[in-house]
Amino acid sequence: MFWLFVILALFILVIYLFFKNREWKIKFEQKIKEFLEKEEKRIRADAIERSARTLSGKTLEKLVPFLEEFPHDPHDIRWLGDPIDLVIFDGNSQGNPNKVVFCEVKSGESKLTSSQKRIKELIEKKKVKWEEFRLTKKSKKYYL
Repeated sequence: MFWLFVILALFILVIYLFFKNREWKIKFEQKIKEFLEKEEKRIRADAIERSARTLSGKTLEKLVPFLEEFPHDPHDIRWLGDPIDLVIFDGNSQGNPNKVVFCEVKSGESKLTSSQKRIKELIEKKKVKWEEFRLTKKSKKYYL
């Protein structure tokens, strides 16, 4: 009789733990679902904000040459966009180019990328050269 009572108690305990485990699992899954929904909203809002900043930055880069305080003639500027925003052929619009300037436009707290830093170092170390590519008789078959 005692063992029957112990077995019955264990059986009831196992059933209780089984259902409690299911309850905990459902609560856990609900918490995870709520967390993911909340995070998804935050991630989407962050993505929209970053996209807006990127688009406004790209637009600003193209408008900067027309600002009064920009020290170069807008006619001397060629926009590259990547990895450097602008190349300025200073004096070219008057027929007297006197220097070439590489210009990266930044706003707010934005910083140069590692690639832009490397390009800046190369320019400062005067590791810039002129190259001219001429089409030959062999290459003429490729252009119209």
